[in-house]
Amino acid sequence: MVVARAGGEPREKPRVSIVVVGCNEALAREAQRIAAVELRAGLVEGTPDAATTQVIATCGAESAKLQVIDPTTGKSLERSVALAQAAATARARLLALAIAELVAASWSELESNPVPQAPSTAALAPAAARDAARGAIAPRRLELAAVADAHLLASRDLLFGGGARIEIWISPTFFVRVDALAHHAELSRPSGTIAVTMPSMSSALAACWCAGSLRPSLSLGARLGYAWMNGVASNSTTNGTRHGGAWVGPELALELSAWPHARVHPVLSLAVGAHVVGVRGTVEGGPDVRATALWSGLSLGAAVR
Repeated sequence: MVVARAGGEPREKPRVSIVVVGCNEALAREAQRIAAVELRAGLVEGTPDAATTQVIATCGAESAKLQVIDPTTGKSLERSVALAQAAATARARLLALAIAELVAASWSELESNPVPQAPSTAALAPAAARDAARGAIAPRRLELAAVADAHLLASRDLLFGGGARIEIWISPTFFVRVDALAHHAELSRPSGTIAVTMPSMSSALAACWCAGSLRPSLSLGARLGYAWMNGVASNSTTNGTRHGGAWVGPELALELSAWPHARVHPVLSLAVGAHVVGVRGTVEGGPDVRATALWSGLSLGAAVR
């Protein structure tokens, strides 16, 4: 079984055998299919060979017991997952994700500890199978995300918007993040209303802790944008004006990805930044709109690997 690399060269898929005991057949087949997809692995239907990672899932009334026998690392892992807490329609996916996470936890040792000081007594899989498993858990070179974002200015005005983000992985730990966002709000002041529109772009270098079902990452970069401020007077005694300008400054972001090995997974991000160059909208009889000094942002989105 092979899969194409980004450069076009074929690469062998890792192989997994997933046996589900005690669950209904439809749930078992769906869990097997989803787990194989999440692991980017070939599903072995017959008797597994010495290069195949074996999974045995035993379903009970309240939970399922999982056992992984992994010849790529010589490890055996076990865990239990509470299926009864999930809706009946979600149990197959929950079981599949639990299987994928346990197998990925075993395969991750191929990256974190490629040459163990204490060798396993079990026979290891051939080098090609070990390389295939290592490649399956390595982050993909590109990850795309659509996000909804809230942007808080120094004047305590809150703008809402969203955009798109791309992550370009340069190693299993480090990646470059680039995004494009746009925010807008109709701000009320005693003298009228100010329509604020702020598109922006950022570029940052990030590092992550890529083990487990939660993947935190920290990035440092810069954000560049433009602010349009259009004032509409509430009466004839005040004047509405237009003002605009570019802004730029550093940005620090903390992001948390859940189930990062899934093809589609949620992401939550908190960002803080400073305007080295900012824009200030003067308001008669009320607080100015200040895209100056410090700002913060909170975003929620869905990423695709």
